[in-house]
Amino acid sequence: MSVQSSSLNFFNKIRPKTAQAASAPQGANVSNPIKSDCVYEKGSLLPYNLANVVQIRTQLESEDEMKMYSDIISALAQNPQYSTSPQDGVSVPKKMEALLKSGKLLSSSSNDNSTTLKNLHDILTTPRTLGFDNIKILAQTVDAIYNPTVITQNFGDIPQDVKAQILNLDGIAPDIKANPSLIDVEGSGTCVAASVEFHMANKHPAEFTRWISGLTSQNQEVEQKVRLDALSKNKLDAITFLELFETKQKKFDFNNTVLSLKPDDGAYIRAQVQDKHWDKGERTIVDILMQSTLMQLGSQESYDSLTDIRGGKFSSNPQGLVETEKTFIESIVENNEKLSIRYQKVDDNQNLVGWECGFDKIQKHIIDTLNTGEDVIVGYVLTNETSGKTKEAGYQNTPDNSPNKIINGHEITIVGYKTDKDGNVTFICNDTDDDESKFVEFSADFLVPKIHHAAYPVCIIEDDLALIEKQQAA
Repeated sequence: MSVQSSSLNFFNKIRPKTAQAASAPQGANVSNPIKSDCVYEKGSLLPYNLANVVQIRTQLESEDEMKMYSDIISALAQNPQYSTSPQDGVSVPKKMEALLKSGKLLSSSSNDNSTTLKNLHDILTTPRTLGFDNIKILAQTVDAIYNPTVITQNFGDIPQDVKAQILNLDGIAPDIKANPSLIDVEGSGTCVAASVEFHMANKHPAEFTRWISGLTSQNQEVEQKVRLDALSKNKLDAITFLELFETKQKKFDFNNTVLSLKPDDGAYIRAQVQDKHWDKGERTIVDILMQSTLMQLGSQESYDSLTDIRGGKFSSNPQGLVETEKTFIESIVENNEKLSIRYQKVDDNQNLVGWECGFDKIQKHIIDTLNTGEDVIVGYVLTNETSGKTKEAGYQNTPDNSPNKIINGHEITIVGYKTDKDGNVTFICNDTDDDESKFVEFSADFLVPKIHHAAYPVCIIEDDLALIEKQQAA
C-alpha cells in the first residue's frame, strides 16, 4: 500500500444514506453466536459476552454493594431534575435496575477490576472537577451504559455571549482570538474516538465508568495499566510505540506500563459550555471528556477540543485520526494487541483501485470477531461513484471527479449480524453521527466493499494478514 493511502482520515463528513439502511431495535440480540477458540489474554479485558459466561452477577451480595446501590437510588430520587433522563424520558433508577438485571452493573471487566457499581458510586460521592454536579455526571454515565447509542460526536453550538467569555480566557490561542469562528465546529472529526467510546460503554461498562470517574475527578485523569505485549509481541517495538505516541508514563517495567490519560484543556471549556447549554442530540460532558482523551492518545497529545484540530506526526490532515492511531487506541483501551487490515488498494491520487482479499474473507473476519462477543470498528470510504456523483447523475468525469476517487471516510461500529434464509448477511451497526439513538442495518453486500480498514484480535486475522503482506511484498 502507498504511504498516501494510509493517510486517509476518517471523520464525519459522510455516512451511508441508502434504501439498504434500516433501523434495528436498540439492544437487540442479533448475532449468530458460534463457539470460538479466539479469547483474549489472561489479565486483560474480556469481551463482555465472554466475561458474563464466567462471572455474570445480577444480585447485590455484600453490604457494601447494597449500600452503594441504595446511595445512588436515594440521591437520584432526591433530585427530580436528574431522576428522569433528558435523553429518553426513562427513569434513571429504572435504568439502574435494568443494568443490575443484565449483569452490567456488577461487571468487573475493567483495568483495575473495579465494578461498574463501584465506579458509579465514586462519581456520586467524591468531588467532581470544576464544580460539575455529581448527580448530573452520574445520570449521563448511566444513560450511556444503558443505551450506548446515545453517544454522539455532535459538538453543539456555543451561545454568542459564552463565546465572548471564552475568547477572554487566559491561554486561548492567538489564532482563535483572531478568528473566533474556529470554535464553531459543525462537522467534528471525532468519529474514531466516539466509536471507541461507544464500544467501551457497550461492551465494557465497568471500564467506561472507571474512565468517567477519573476524567471528571479533581485529578482530571485516568490511569491505564497496559501490558507491553498488548502493543506488540516484541517488547522493544512496544516501547517504541509508546515513545512515538508521546504517552505520559507514570510507571514502567519491562512487562507493563501505567499511562496517565487526560483530555486537553479545551475539553473542559467545552464541557462547561455543555453543562449549561446542552441540547438533546449534542455531546454530553461525558462524551466530550472521553472523546478528547482518546483523540489526545491517538494524536500524540496534539488535539485541541476548541477547534477540533489535531497535529502530530502520523497525519498531515488536521482533522480525525488515521488507521495507525485508531489501532493504537484500541490496543491501549482493550489491553490486548489489535491488528489492523487495510483491505482496499488506493493509488497515489486517492483512487480506489482494488482490494487485498475477497469480500467473503472480509465478511468472515467481521463475523468471527462478533462471535467472540466483541464489536468491530470499521473505517469505510465513499467514492464519487458510490456517493452518487456519477456521469449518469450529471457529474462531469475529470481527474478530481473520477468515479473511483475517494472523497471521504467515516468510522462506524458493527455490533452484530443476522442471516436470512438465503444466507444473505445483514450487519447491525452504530453510527455516532447519524442523529439517531438506535442501531441501523446495512446489508453486507452494501457495506463490505466500502470498508477500507478494521482492527481485530490477533488470533482472528494473523494468518490472513501475513499472507496479504507476503503478496504485497512479492
